[in-house]
Amino acid sequence: MTRIAFLGTPRAAVPALRALAGEGVEAVFCNPDRPAGRGRHLEAPPVKAAALELGLAIHQPLSWKAPETRELWESLKIDLALVVAYGHLLPRWMLDSCPGGVWNLHFSLLPRWRGAAPVNHALLAGDEEIGVSLMRLTPGMDEGPVLAQSHRAINQEDTAEGLLTELALDAADLLLDELPKLLCGCAQPVEQEHGRATYAPKLSKVMGRLDWRRSAADLHRQVRALWPWPGSELELEGQILKVCGVGALRPCYRDPGQLVWGKEGAWLTTSDGALELTQLQRPGKPVQPALQALQPWGASGSRVVG
Repeated sequence: MTRIAFLGTPRAAVPALRALAGEGVEAVFCNPDRPAGRGRHLEAPPVKAAALELGLAIHQPLSWKAPETRELWESLKIDLALVVAYGHLLPRWMLDSCPGGVWNLHFSLLPRWRGAAPVNHALLAGDEEIGVSLMRLTPGMDEGPVLAQSHRAINQEDTAEGLLTELALDAADLLLDELPKLLCGCAQPVEQEHGRATYAPKLSKVMGRLDWRRSAADLHRQVRALWPWPGSELELEGQILKVCGVGALRPCYRDPGQLVWGKEGAWLTTSDGALELTQLQRPGKPVQPALQALQPWGASGSRVVG
């Protein structure tokens, strides 16, 4: 029987783990528990919680450079490994250790959007399509040959969070479709066109400030791409407002850089029109409908934003 290992950490990896569990999983690797919440209590990553529910053996090494991690891995004699959003760069010795290979489910249509944040960057760029790639891991970042891909259209309401949830389910389906090839050792992946590669680096907090000098469409994509983290924000009279939801775009003849609200909703004027703001969050408050969040400034009004 093929000895399979699964490596993943966040919620987006859980559907693939559940799909694979029916084939028998020898070991699950995920990141260590992390402090979370106001009390900073240790919290298990979603993959660990799922593995416990499934009764699978769990390992949470701090580093793959540690000798004890290599000893553990080699003792398991893994034949085939599947990786989904694990969060570690795996060493060459590990990639070479599995007769059936180490395979990764990556949330983009490779070679487009190699890197840590493919879904976010696809939304930021205004891509009309995204997908999942099942590829064999090599030492280069997301450079390995691709066995199969699934495709999904991006619509104007998609957020990074919602799209990733859907892609996680697509990844599980793709894995089940292709698993027989992996188990029999007859997979024939195809090399990527490396000259067409684009990159999706990690997100940073500074990406969240909304710049009204850009187009309304750009800001619409930004809010959706950066939800829920790092989020998008603007400054109103010294307070930082998080923009948690956006709606329509429309022409506007006011000067850009104004937040205007009233019976017709809340709108941010931009370089080429106006962007409807549907959900806002004031400091220390829950996410609210925009007009409700703006009540401290009146039922209607207009303010210059930073």
